[in-house]
Amino acid sequence: MPLEKHSDPMKRLDLSTVPALGELPELMQACVIRKEREGEPEHSMQIEEVPVPVIGANEALVLVMAAGVNFNGVWAAQGKPVSVFRMHKEPFHIAGSDAAGIVWKVGADVRRWKPGDEVVIHCNQSCGQCPECNGLDPMACSEQKIWGYETSYGSFAQFTRVQAQQLVKKPKNLGWEEAASYGLTYFTAYRMLVDRAEVKPGDHVLVWGAAGGLGIFAVQLCKLMGAHPIAIVSSPGKAELVRSLGATMVLNRREFDFVRAPDDGPEKARHRSSELKRFGGEIRKLTGGKDPDIVFEHVGKDTFFASVFLAKRFGKIVICGATSGYDLDFDVRHLWMRQKSIIGSHFANAYQAERANELVLDGRIKPVLDRVFDFPDTAAAHQLMKENQHQGKLAIRIQAPKI
Repeated sequence: MPLEKHSDPMKRLDLSTVPALGELPELMQACVIRKEREGEPEHSMQIEEVPVPVIGANEALVLVMAAGVNFNGVWAAQGKPVSVFRMHKEPFHIAGSDAAGIVWKVGADVRRWKPGDEVVIHCNQSCGQCPECNGLDPMACSEQKIWGYETSYGSFAQFTRVQAQQLVKKPKNLGWEEAASYGLTYFTAYRMLVDRAEVKPGDHVLVWGAAGGLGIFAVQLCKLMGAHPIAIVSSPGKAELVRSLGATMVLNRREFDFVRAPDDGPEKARHRSSELKRFGGEIRKLTGGKDPDIVFEHVGKDTFFASVFLAKRFGKIVICGATSGYDLDFDVRHLWMRQKSIIGSHFANAYQAERANELVLDGRIKPVLDRVFDFPDTAAAHQLMKENQHQGKLAIRIQAPKI
């Protein structure tokens, strides 16, 4: 049953102050983006006071203890490639698609969760009523949305509104900041590899950005499932990180000059092609002469042409995003003549999130938290991510006390 409104509600709640369960302020602090200031995250994301959202019958209100930083917050801040204000009607946008917190209030039809439960939030929302939700896959729902990107009330606020089906148990062995850091990227990587690419023991999996938010989980999932990750990184420090996660095949892509530029002439194009072949040769040295069975893609423009080239005959390229650009081009002959497959993947459904979370609850998959920021520094954390000055995940401490 939903909690009754407190007889004398607080006007506002101080950061890092956890009130008595059920006390609900009228206003909350949130890191807000507005249409008129879309641009660099450090300027577009600002702390404001907004009303605490009202929940529906199948929704829950969560006191956000900590939130995770993802690249979709950078997109939201910039208004690129699409302004979030084309996706919802609210006059403001609260970004954030990862959080851990305490269930504070539940709607009348919620049965699985109750106030006081400690939870992690996954970011897929769907209608729950259509045939696709009830027999195919909620990701096929015509109303499917990513919470905190295509909806306004995301995680960078003291409270957030979510569908009850978005909740999974918080691992007891993790602090709030660690628990808030893994949902979006880990559940995405799980669906990409386990469901969409159907990774098998013995597969060689090329992982771009292996020290980033997605890559750290792709490496761990490969190891757990008996596959062999080929970890591609961009610095010696990141190489050290992925080795600590169990990767034994590691390459620094900065040592190869294969990324193409718009002004490349014929001579430069030949050089890039030669470098890509050299890169492929180094991969085969690591694998004992084998090309990747699967390429784990999320970089996009800078790497996709290489992914299509590098995958083995009948290999798979699975892609969930394109942080370096969406306008992809590649030599399609490598695709059809060698019968490779390009597979699109988008986050995960509730069942996949639940199964993936069990591996964290059991301690078999571990988040890699690079840095934790205080709530006023939310914009700075997103700026750092935009500039690729991080490894692992970044988290924002909101209501969690600073230890």
